Amino acid sequence: MNSLILPCAGRSMRFPGVRPKWMLTYPDGKLMLQKALEGLMLPSVDRVIVPIVSEHCKKYDADIVIKQALGDDVEICLLEDFTSSQSETIALTIKKMDVQGGFVAKDSDGYVKVLIEEFDNFLVGADLKKHLELSNIAGKSFIVLNEQNIIIDIVEKSVCSNIVNIGVYGFRSAEEFIKVQEIVKRTWDQGKGEIYLSHIASYMIGQKNYFAYKEAVEYEDWGLVSDWHRALNRRKAFFVDVDGVVFKNKGHYGRINWDSPDEPLERNVKTLKNLSEDGSQIIFCTARPKAYREKLENSLKSLGISWHCIVMECNHSQRVIINDYANTNPYPSCKAINIQRDNDDLGQFIREGQ
Repeated sequence: MNSLILPCAGRSMRFPGVRPKWMLTYPDGKLMLQKALEGLMLPSVDRVIVPIVSEHCKKYDADIVIKQALGDDVEICLLEDFTSSQSETIALTIKKMDVQGGFVAKDSDGYVKVLIEEFDNFLVGADLKKHLELSNIAGKSFIVLNEQNIIIDIVEKSVCSNIVNIGVYGFRSAEEFIKVQEIVKRTWDQGKGEIYLSHIASYMIGQKNYFAYKEAVEYEDWGLVSDWHRALNRRKAFFVDVDGVVFKNKGHYGRINWDSPDEPLERNVKTLKNLSEDGSQIIFCTARPKAYREKLENSLKSLGISWHCIVMECNHSQRVIINDYANTNPYPSCKAINIQRDNDDLGQFIREGQ
């Protein structure tokens, strides 16, 4: 049987003052855990197993949340207490849930788009040269490849190559994993800290087990709270007035009015298109009556702008955004840009407000 294990039993020490990090909400409304699954292109999976701790069930309804997010077919492995390491979490899950055959273990704190054709020994990496935005480099593990692109080792917390291990591990045999984990645990020097999955893979590679290398097509790291906030900030919701920002201003009356052709502010349009393409949500607001919706939509479509919705018949007066803030959505949770009417330099204001 082929299994996918998503360990969610950690303490989330790098995300202080919030619920377990895998329960945090992405801008599209999905949980971090759901987003962590989206990029995996896997062959048929017989079992999806999520290990969690009972404390998180009592405090945060973790078991209920997982079922609501991933469906009733997902299996929950309930651990009574936190483990000493992710490798121990995986080992306990294999034993408790009677996992057999090949399995993939995937971290919950990152989006990885990668094609996995079979459940075998493999590691997934990302080239630092292609991911200059990555932070906390010294705290990651690195995959060492030879000239034939074959993995010869994986090294924890040491920058020994330009290939970062990004938390997707394939093992062809759950039974073999248990044997190796027990060997490593018996001989482990506690002064080295916890036993990572990379240590298990490194030992197996040292015993002449072949691990295939797979490079991620896309990767977004949420290992630190700053990484998570950076991802959220790339996907802001922008409430944008139409007249005076997208199109040159006009009103209901006069020779040039809402029935006249809409004249775009070209640079502002380019800024909005870039924001949308980068993942931000555009919500247009306008005082135009609902009768003008079709005309307005056609004008926006002709410019190639994508938007979430258009709110018609807004009061022609000062507009105020009211939004709550918390540790999961820190202060300030909303901002405002006041731009002079028909000023075609929205991009500068956006850059200054980042």
